[in-house]
Amino acid sequence: MKLILCTKCQDVVRLIQENERSCECGNCSGQYTDELNAWYKGDTVIPLGFANNTLLMALLNQPDCGWGENFTAFVIPKECDTFKKKP
Repeated sequence: MKLILCTKCQDVVRLIQENERSCECGNCSGQYTDELNAWYKGDTVIPLGFANNTLLMALLNQPDCGWGENFTAFVIPKECDTFKKKP
């Protein structure tokens, strides 16, 4: 799953294929172009990702109480074949 973090307003936005989505302040936005590839734009944006398989396992193993189940989240590299920055 691809997301964007705006360093100005601290909004985290999940991208979807149906339409472009923007952060609260409007400084960054992005969109999936298909099921794997996406683009993002903005001067205050940091691309983020969730490892889908670990997120699914965490959801399936959600505890009744306590700290919750961990999953893998990461900052996507500036150069990424499936997540391109638009000028």
